[in-house]
Amino acid sequence: MHIQTLLAINMLLFVLYAGVVFVSAKMYGGSKPAVWFAGANLAWALAMLGRLAANRLPAQLCEPGISILMVVGLVMLHRSFAELLDRGKLLWHLQGVLLLGAVVGSVYFTQSSVAYPAASLLVGAVLGVQTALIASALFSFSGEGVQTAGWFTGVALSVYAVIHLMRVAVTLRYGSAGYLEAAHDMEAVWLCGMLVASSATAFGFLFIATGKLRLELLWRAQIDELTGLLNRWAFKRIAIKETFRSMRMRGRLAVIMMDLDGMKRVNDQLGHGGGDAVLQAVSASLQEAVRDRDSIARMGGDEFCILLPDTEMQEALTVAERLRSRLEALSIRYRGETIHVRASFGVCSSDECGWNWQSLLDESDAALYEAKRSGHNKVVPATATEKNTVPALDLPIEAVVSERRRR
Repeated sequence: MHIQTLLAINMLLFVLYAGVVFVSAKMYGGSKPAVWFAGANLAWALAMLGRLAANRLPAQLCEPGISILMVVGLVMLHRSFAELLDRGKLLWHLQGVLLLGAVVGSVYFTQSSVAYPAASLLVGAVLGVQTALIASALFSFSGEGVQTAGWFTGVALSVYAVIHLMRVAVTLRYGSAGYLEAAHDMEAVWLCGMLVASSATAFGFLFIATGKLRLELLWRAQIDELTGLLNRWAFKRIAIKETFRSMRMRGRLAVIMMDLDGMKRVNDQLGHGGGDAVLQAVSASLQEAVRDRDSIARMGGDEFCILLPDTEMQEALTVAERLRSRLEALSIRYRGETIHVRASFGVCSSDECGWNWQSLLDESDAALYEAKRSGHNKVVPATATEKNTVPALDLPIEAVVSERRRR
């Protein structure tokens, strides 16, 4: 394919990719990485335009200008992926040194009377190193759900870095027999490589951005925004999976339901800001006190649920008592006021209720109601609920739960 045609195609694609990524970012968020990415593509588009119009521009301005635009474009591409992958200014200083060296070197060698294409050698080597740095950053990324896109883009950029170095190797043959033909062929290979690399980079950027957006939306769908704990929907999914696992392995499973005592008084005296501060402090305290494998959810209001895999009733009661004592000792400062909290707990395990998640939840909820009804700030096992609470009220478990929630 003709060199001028390849230059024109690359220029148009650079402009297209810049526009698509920028518009996509405006629609779905993540504008900062997109601005850097669009800037990189526009810099390369200007470099291609400069190559197309090279015969009409002064060589002493055109050549260093094109070189600087190519190097600046890769610096901006590096920053766009660093921002997108939450790597901040990863290898940013090294990119700055390469940019400075390329600018000074290309200007110096172009303005000097040296016939040897030293500027082309320098800039080609810098472009190869820059591209390899971006590829390494992508290879080191292991984000959930988007690692494949990172590797795909990294491979494309690695190949393009090799092409840059091949171009340098051809330039080293300057003045030898067949150099002009080899340089022309290498120019075509370089532009074709640029065509493929820019397409892979643009699609990789969009795939990673889309994957991160999907993960963020999934995270927001599972996490309670105020406390950072699991929400009811996500907790139920985890609990059902854990219930089936325990049943299959014939293991034990325990559930602790917890409700804060006196939250209405806190909200009445200090407003909902005070209530939010309590919920956040309690959530942090709970997370610190349980195992990594345990799951905690805010079920709504000031009600929490803790799932304890491979835990029998007595162990769960010990955990609940430890949590109760921990919260009783907790002091929360809010606007000059000190808030002390208390909590009631209901505990159930698969030893009493089997491996039915709804039964575990209902029985622990009913035990919690008994703890609230019989004086607050205590731990009640589900067995006490079965013997005392339900017959005394002569109501099914579902009615007990509904009555407690109304209170």
